[in-house]
Amino acid sequence: MAVWSVAGWGAEAPAADIPTPTPVPDAAALLAETADNLRTIRSAQFHVTHQVGSMYLPAFSAKITEIDGAWDADAGAAVSIDAYLVSGPETDVQDGSYIQVLAVVTPQAYFSTEPISGLWLKQPAETAPFSVTRLQHIVADLVGAVQNPVLAGEETVDEVSTYRISGVAPASSMDWLPISASEGQSLQIDVWTDTEQKLPRMISVVGAVGEFDSPDTHRAIRLAGIGERADISPPEQFIDLSGG
Repeated sequence: MAVWSVAGWGAEAPAADIPTPTPVPDAAALLAETADNLRTIRSAQFHVTHQVGSMYLPAFSAKITEIDGAWDADAGAAVSIDAYLVSGPETDVQDGSYIQVLAVVTPQAYFSTEPISGLWLKQPAETAPFSVTRLQHIVADLVGAVQNPVLAGEETVDEVSTYRISGVAPASSMDWLPISASEGQSLQIDVWTDTEQKLPRMISVVGAVGEFDSPDTHRAIRLAGIGERADISPPEQFIDLSGG
């Protein structure tokens, strides 16, 4: 709100005393700029956590709760996955058996640990669950898919000043997850984009993506170290299943 300074009742304030109102940023323009900037980055650290729910993988009878990773467009990506082996989709993670799976994807190969033994396995790069050349575009597509955005305010995320933008997006915007996205489902999306660099620091996704998700499933994606060098090192010892 502008504050008017007057010398007396009915007096007109000098123009110099009238502060210029700060224009309110346009939410749609902020999202578009954020998505465009994302497509130009070459490295980042990322953390995906489930505030509510988990990600159930029927093929492994496992529920993923957290994913930590580092990515470099040239070197590849290194990922750590926290999950629980469960008897079925209705089993709580607390009743499952904890496992950790590590993975390294390079332009030449895909390395992952066997959940039970922990041994590293090498497979062809094309068998990796994600493409290292597409990671920044995946997040950019999610930001760009937000509809009816509104500016919810300014907040600090990891000591960085951000604009918080709220909107909705179809569940299909998360079809890069290793689960089948449900048709016709909508998600509540919040994007915290850096006020200076216009790059996302956090993205909140609430709603069911796959058939085993509950309606209140809440996933949070955090980005850090954007533009910083990421150390991607394949394991020295592994069982070679690549056939190369």
